Amino acid sequence: MLSSFGCLLLLAVSLAGAAAQQCDDYASSPSGTFNVTLGNGRVFQLFTPWQEFACLEGYCTGPPQEPRPLVIDWHGCNAHVPVAAYQEQVSRIEQAASDFGWYAITPVGSKEGLIAEYGWNTMGIKCGKLGVDDFKFADDIIEWASKNLCVDLDRVYSTGFSTGAFHSYSLACRKPSTFAGVAPIAGSLGRIHYSECESGDPVSVLSFHSMDDKTVPYEGNLEWESQESVTKMWEKRNGCVGNETSTLTFQSKTTTCIRKECPGAAVEDCTLTGLDHCWVGGRSGGFQTPGSCVKQDGDIDATTHMFETWEREAARKKGEGR
Repeated sequence: MLSSFGCLLLLAVSLAGAAAQQCDDYASSPSGTFNVTLGNGRVFQLFTPWQEFACLEGYCTGPPQEPRPLVIDWHGCNAHVPVAAYQEQVSRIEQAASDFGWYAITPVGSKEGLIAEYGWNTMGIKCGKLGVDDFKFADDIIEWASKNLCVDLDRVYSTGFSTGAFHSYSLACRKPSTFAGVAPIAGSLGRIHYSECESGDPVSVLSFHSMDDKTVPYEGNLEWESQESVTKMWEKRNGCVGNETSTLTFQSKTTTCIRKECPGAAVEDCTLTGLDHCWVGGRSGGFQTPGSCVKQDGDIDATTHMFETWEREAARKKGEGR
């Protein structure tokens, strides 16, 4: 009998060499969480929620019979090894993917030698090894998924925390046809890159940011744009002209989410108070100050909110025949 480690290794090897399959060919596909290494050595953590044989009182679940959505969850710049496991602790993306029946991928950044942290080279911030192209990494992940998983390529989404949020914004800027939506958390765009994002195809954007974030300031700084500026840029890019109705989608004593249904794609901004540099509604503990990321009464659960939002948007598009 194989050990747990042996089974994990066997699954990773079999997936890495798998050929493209149709959904009805997936009876033997593995489920769970395990690492995949691409041919170029880049690594990501894959989560698939479907089990081959899972029956309870006559009801059985199994591999998807139709293409399913994929969310890519980019971690922040950090040295918490293993970084993918830490990002799952922060975001709880895999739990939400299981609840909604999605694939989830958590990529692992390259290591920047001087600061010994893993991260991304993206628009406005660099935390990866010099010369590493993380835009191509995103392409490689999606190409792999299209060949090895039963993924709906019209429903690929990106989210991320901190540097990972910068990368989600940046992917939306440069690859709008690849992503149906992005949900950056506690991130921004570099001022020198801002003009590059002002024009292009629309992308659904759902942002989360605390006004008390000391690491990526809500009001911006000399290097990064403010959250208000980034939100207005996306509204303009997505076709809003300023007279659209704003809808309050969530409000509490700590959180206000405002959404605009722009002609190209919606833009929603969730603003929080009293939290530090945090994945909203995720981990406990503080990034800067101990306890400063503990969930407050009234805080929105960013992970659940993004999945629910994306499901509604997809249903609406399907209803409109788009």
